[in-house]
Amino acid sequence: MSELLKTAVREHKMAGRLGQIFVVAPQLELACGRVADFIGLRFQGEKDPLIKELLTRAVEGYKSARKECNPELAFLHGLFEYADRLYRRRHVAKQGEKYFVWLPMIESVTQFESKYQTMEIGTIAERCPDEITQHSAAFQLAARTLPGELFRQFLEDFDGSHRHSNREALAH
Repeated sequence: MSELLKTAVREHKMAGRLGQIFVVAPQLELACGRVADFIGLRFQGEKDPLIKELLTRAVEGYKSARKECNPELAFLHGLFEYADRLYRRRHVAKQGEKYFVWLPMIESVTQFESKYQTMEIGTIAERCPDEITQHSAAFQLAARTLPGELFRQFLEDFDGSHRHSNREALAH
């Protein structure tokens, strides 16, 4: 398990809920670890740190889908549902009048934080100038964090291709 994920799970008292899911679907632990490594622990969501909001929503998605559909895909949809919150606020590093702003399309939040670790880092209530929908924000974060096969499954379910008759893989 990623160190940042361990810290987030411990700080937000989610070990019991996530532990049960990770035993059944260990690939989801890898996905959560990569998301935690991308976002870090300090990026603020609506009310709580964003990593907590994403993990909480993922667990809710998993539990609500257990009987109706694939719970692993529901977990992933929940995990990325609030990805657009990465673009609703700006992550900044400040030192006096000097400041640097995180660029979401260029680097992860954790890379930004380590680059400016000697400065005061926080989140301000200013939107990212990039135009991005909730759908594309979820896709962006999934593409950057999910391993190959899990990303393929997420993508096929996410983009609705499962509704089309020509979704079969092409023969070589």
